[in-house]
Amino acid sequence: MDTADPDRTDTPTGISTVTPLRLRAAHVTDASDDFVALCAQALHPHGLHHVAAYHRGVYNYSVDILESVTEDAAVDRDLYIRVGRQLNFLLGRMDRALRPAESGRLIRTVLRLGEASVFHYYVRPGEYLTGVSLGAEHDESGDRAMAALATRFAATLRQRGLNYGGFEEDAFKGAPPGASPGGPTTVAEALHTDRSGAVGPHAEALLAACSAALSVEDLHYVAYLDPAGFLSADVLELAPLAPYFRNISRQSRRDRYQDIAQRLPFVVARLNHSLKAVLPGRLTRTVLDVDEGALYYSVVGDGPFLLGVTLNQDRVFHADLRMAGLTGAVEHVLATGP
Repeated sequence: MDTADPDRTDTPTGISTVTPLRLRAAHVTDASDDFVALCAQALHPHGLHHVAAYHRGVYNYSVDILESVTEDAAVDRDLYIRVGRQLNFLLGRMDRALRPAESGRLIRTVLRLGEASVFHYYVRPGEYLTGVSLGAEHDESGDRAMAALATRFAATLRQRGLNYGGFEEDAFKGAPPGASPGGPTTVAEALHTDRSGAVGPHAEALLAACSAALSVEDLHYVAYLDPAGFLSADVLELAPLAPYFRNISRQSRRDRYQDIAQRLPFVVARLNHSLKAVLPGRLTRTVLDVDEGALYYSVVGDGPFLLGVTLNQDRVFHADLRMAGLTGAVEHVLATGP
């Protein structure tokens, strides 16, 4: 389970003494110098180790301190750049697949492979940043550094930041001022469950674990899928969540989450194939941060996985912590039984 302090907003302190290597494509003009400098400032041995910028899938520039944090005598940076291009394509398709859930654009993606993490951040239409942190202990600090970097890009462009990861504001606002809830306000009152297929011998224990992980403030939907079955628990009926259902019913959103869950193994397999040339290991955790909340994919065995959802952008990080706890609980059920 992730034991990070959910209210911590710091990134690694102190300026790194490592000089970043800067590369840029021939078409990039000197007008990008300030942005390249921002990327270099975001790097730190205990956080983010590589950043690259792309426009409509075309590589623009990159900065890194890879040789200072790896044992490789010579880092093949072309591979890192190629991975960024492939992510632009694959996550563009994922963005389109997520749109029917009516939660907005895909603005941030976090991929955990073995001991490394890869980040993909939307800046503005067609413009993206990718980053890499090597070492599981640098996952959160690298992610926060990427969020701060993308926010600085937005400020330089006189645009409003997107509160990537919910790192900027943690307070749950609940229902809008003056709104009349008029419906369930607790997890027990709003709990809804589904099950289909043969989920295995521990279905009740798994459903109980998923239900226990739900929260009024952050984690609103959880599903467990194995090759033979599916079960889910949610609190989408909560009255404070009513503003998120202006254009879609609760049942329609459940159906779309289940459809997304059925597609995820194929997308993950493609991502694994694209990333393995640079980063060995299996893709075990994915965060798909959208305008309104996030979706979480977590592997819990050789075949099963969990899908989690929050609808509240201010609580994306907190919901991520809940998903980490649920992953551990489900792994325990599968290993030892109810």
